[in-house]
Amino acid sequence: MTTQTATAAAAQALADTEVPRIDIPSATEDPAAYVTALLDVAAGRDVFDVLAKTPVWAARLFADLSTELAETVPEPGEWPAAFVVGHLFDVDIVYGFRWRLVATEDDPVYPGYDETLWAPLPRLPFRQMLDAWTGLRASNVALLTALSPEDWQRTGRHGEQGGETMEVMIRKVVGHDIAHVNQIYRAIRLVRRAAGLDVAELDATYASFGLH
Repeated sequence: MTTQTATAAAAQALADTEVPRIDIPSATEDPAAYVTALLDVAAGRDVFDVLAKTPVWAARLFADLSTELAETVPEPGEWPAAFVVGHLFDVDIVYGFRWRLVATEDDPVYPGYDETLWAPLPRLPFRQMLDAWTGLRASNVALLTALSPEDWQRTGRHGEQGGETMEVMIRKVVGHDIAHVNQIYRAIRLVRRAAGLDVAELDATYASFGLH
């Protein structure tokens, strides 16, 4: 089966069945389960491939979506797709700091944070926010790709999740990326369907990522 055929088959499967959902436990309520879930999602993935492509994947999902729909609540209790991008920007700020701290200090301690309290903080307009996150992620990937194998075994101590290596920190973000790309896809799919817009191309785009 060719890659193109496989993608088409995956897109049809998405159209024919319930949209797959990647659920991650609350980091605040169950830190251990949260870490385990992220590492499970990241298992077997090329970390630099995912880290570099995540903003590209997000941009493709948002490609022809109006800002109004990007900022529309898809269903009760769910963030609008645009809010997820703001959250991913926050994560790159937080982990960019932690990675630099672990790379330059011996077993440093760093605090956790409440993402739900950060989410409503003032933001750039959505499209600028997407561009800002893309640039910030590129800066963090440049840092990580320059680390040595020894650097990957350097350690830090998370205030809620305990001790962890640089490698575990990186793989946590990979799992986090995949889960939130899935969330963005599901949110956009819901608002597109509610607006009477086609979702076939969206399904094919998400299927091409190979994340489901």
